[in-house]
Amino acid sequence: MDIRQLNYLCALAEHRHFGRAAQACCVTQPTLSMRVRQLEQELGVVLVHRGKQFEGFTPEGERVLARARALLGQYDNLRLEVDAMKGRLTGTVRLGLVPLSCMDLSPVLARLRQRHPGIGFEINDMTADAILNGLSHNTLDIGGGFFEPEVLSRFDSLALPEQGVVLAFGPDWSERLPARPSLADLAALPLCLPRPGMYFRRYLETCFEREGVTLQPVLSSDSVYRLMHWVRAGLGCALIPAGSALFDELPGVRCRPLAMPAMARVGALVMRNDGQASLLAQGFFEAAQEVWRQR
Repeated sequence: MDIRQLNYLCALAEHRHFGRAAQACCVTQPTLSMRVRQLEQELGVVLVHRGKQFEGFTPEGERVLARARALLGQYDNLRLEVDAMKGRLTGTVRLGLVPLSCMDLSPVLARLRQRHPGIGFEINDMTADAILNGLSHNTLDIGGGFFEPEVLSRFDSLALPEQGVVLAFGPDWSERLPARPSLADLAALPLCLPRPGMYFRRYLETCFEREGVTLQPVLSSDSVYRLMHWVRAGLGCALIPAGSALFDELPGVRCRPLAMPAMARVGALVMRNDGQASLLAQGFFEAAQEVWRQR
């Protein structure tokens, strides 16, 4: 048994396909399949259900996979600790972010790069559930988004200030909007909203339903950047979490704060707190805490 075999097993779990897993590991599919079979022979158990394609893990495979993920996390931390002993921290911080959380993490990334020039970042747009799954499986170092308070109690978390909601609109709407629009006023606008099923969209629907108003957007997307660019193009107005600093580069777009009930979920950064968080995650978290204290 060696580290490569465990890495191949985890890649297979992530991609659910022998070919894609092999491509991610920079080996041929026959090589990856052979090494997984060798691992099965060494352990004396079948790990993977095989048919014409990958069909999932056996119960024994799931248990071995959990151990493999933990071992790979410890292996990565060992390498990072050795680098830290040499006075440097290197590697890639893997972040999963809910795109509509509107988190501006550029000051954190800049601070960490200034402190450790050998660090890079991989940023993935993900749902909150996918982020939590990635943290538990050591495929992510840091998550950011909207989380239930009960979820935050199971992680190290850095809660962000309550953002609120803003109405984003282009120059064509500046004179046509009431100074303090009601929810009924907003529903009458051509709205660009998060796609159905996203937490922020469900939050908006709940608020409007309480006022007896049904939302009928002209456009939906899971990308706040697309929403804002369509606002700039004059397609409509958007309801998004406050975070207008992210959109200062869009001339002509204005954001007006709205009086809306607080969201049940909390905007926060999260990382594991069970001793399995990587040194990269810890370094990122420390930099984020410093940046937030200075705001």
